[in-house]
Amino acid sequence: MSARASALAAVLAGTLVTSGGAAAVDLGRLIDAGRDLATATTGLSEQEEIAVGREIAGRMLGAAPLTADADLQLYVNRVGRWIALHAERPDLPWHFGVIDSPTINAFAAPGGYVLITRGLYEILDNESQLAGVLGHEIGHVVQRHHITVMQKSAAISAGARIAAQNRSALVNSLIGTGAEVMARGLDKSAEFEADRIGVILAARAGYSPYGLLEVLHKLAARGASDASLALLFKTHPAPGERLTHLGDALTPRIPQLPAGKEPRIREVSAGAVPAANSRPISGAGARALTQEEPAPPPAGRSGQKGGIAIDPGGVLRGIFGR
Repeated sequence: MSARASALAAVLAGTLVTSGGAAAVDLGRLIDAGRDLATATTGLSEQEEIAVGREIAGRMLGAAPLTADADLQLYVNRVGRWIALHAERPDLPWHFGVIDSPTINAFAAPGGYVLITRGLYEILDNESQLAGVLGHEIGHVVQRHHITVMQKSAAISAGARIAAQNRSALVNSLIGTGAEVMARGLDKSAEFEADRIGVILAARAGYSPYGLLEVLHKLAARGASDASLALLFKTHPAPGERLTHLGDALTPRIPQLPAGKEPRIREVSAGAVPAANSRPISGAGARALTQEEPAPPPAGRSGQKGGIAIDPGGVLRGIFGR
């Protein structure tokens, strides 16, 4: 097992410790501590960003396992890494996976970790739609959207002054806020920017640029009353609003957009356990996510304290309805 896989497996197998509440808080000191941490996190290194993302991804896999279909995971990794090669941060250790959850959603953790749910994957009709979805999540990582929000969230921690003085404590403080950020979502401007990036990256990689728009139309047709979309509608702008913003951005450029290709998407293996019957497993899912595979063009057809007193594992299990 690689060092990266061992680290993820340790997270999945470990017991998460959460901080307790304090009887009294000095508000002035808390504000000062927040300013210190905000200053310190401005210079977060890429390796620290990757470490934060690795821990968050590990905890997500502890809340819901990867779909038990090795060929599917390899396929999504090849598509995702091919798209990531066309982004502004191609040298990140990109990892992609399909989580065995019936909900419809996708998640990006800092440092190059991208997970989509089986529920979302199974409504996709072709590879260009998958490319648009993965491109959107890659956009979040490239622009460091989650890191920015985590920095702000960690800045209100009572332990912020310590974190500001110790890089290891700083990283742990950011990890502690990660689950909350995943559940709360990003602001609209970040989502609109990621949509634009997703279209651009899919087109750069040779796919139809309209894949993401097609997915958004699917989501809009289902509506907010669809239980499988509950979290997505909570953490993202409404699909109709996203389509409007994308349309405004793309309309002047439609004549210049390449036609691209729409290869068939790989179906989930018939032998894979249905998402509703799956349970989180330690180790195996983490090892699958961290397999080192080359990134050629895809086939054409085919437990430490965080900065806030919450249980990240519990928050993530709530995301997947577990």
